[in-house]
Amino acid sequence: MVKKRHHYIPKAYLKFFCTVDGKLHIHLKDEPGRSFQQAPDATAFHKYYYSQPLPEGGKDHDTLEDFFSALEAKWPPLVERMQRREDVNDALEDIFQFVALQRARVPALRDASERMAAAELRSTLLQLDAMGLLPPKPEEHPDIIDHVEFAIDPHHSIHSMPTFLRAMGSVLDRVGLGILHNVTDIPFITSDNPVVYFDPRTSEEQLLPYTLDRAGGPVVVCFPITPRLMLYGHSTLRERFAEQGLHHSEMAKEEMVALMNRQTSRFAYRAVFADRAGFDDLVRQHAHESPVVKSTTLRLGAGTIVVHQTVFGMRAVKPKWKG
Repeated sequence: MVKKRHHYIPKAYLKFFCTVDGKLHIHLKDEPGRSFQQAPDATAFHKYYYSQPLPEGGKDHDTLEDFFSALEAKWPPLVERMQRREDVNDALEDIFQFVALQRARVPALRDASERMAAAELRSTLLQLDAMGLLPPKPEEHPDIIDHVEFAIDPHHSIHSMPTFLRAMGSVLDRVGLGILHNVTDIPFITSDNPVVYFDPRTSEEQLLPYTLDRAGGPVVVCFPITPRLMLYGHSTLRERFAEQGLHHSEMAKEEMVALMNRQTSRFAYRAVFADRAGFDDLVRQHAHESPVVKSTTLRLGAGTIVVHQTVFGMRAVKPKWKG
């Protein structure tokens, strides 16, 4: 049977954030102050999210979904080993693949990819206009180009996923990783955009998501595994990681758990997931900001160049692709 529900956050991942009755507490940024419970099967999916057109016509709905499902099946046994504080250095490739995929497959990044493509098209349109290669504008709408919307085929962002997977691999290569065991009374939360990384030299107020010093500055990576486990990476741990591999340590400071939860909530795209109620205020605090792309078109002589930057801002509604 054709699979319709394509999860961008795997059920195998979400089940570790469920309550004892198998439900998630879900907080939507678009509805701050409201939370509800829902099963992982009904959460974090889009219909035919990984569908691809076939050369002979029609669409392939299953190949990517089946491939991702095979990777996801390895996750629960790995998490159970981490919970027992076992040595999981024999499974680093599986861990890295899972984390990198949760950066590259989510709507936060696929939407960003499509918005960057739209900005490039807009830049081309402006350049053609400057060269006088477009038909005359209507007299009643001299600024018509400023109102043109570009809808991008979602298939475009599927093709961009390998590029972002390689980029995530480069980020992981810059840090040493460890597993933090949360022994406080505050659980870790997660989101529909669970991979967090940033330059730790900036303040929380000035922090830019997914923006790093290309010259090799410090990096922090956070990936919630369960309410009690966090995959944590820092560039200062790289040497130790190269020698000893993934290590276990305890997180006993509530203020540090709260800090990580703030970042998780802030980096969330549309939804925050938790194993209990009580995070309404945190989500409300960051309800009006998510990682989004800001594109700036610069004129260089007769041409233009588009500069993209990821910032915290309001999500905008994408023009719908009708192809």
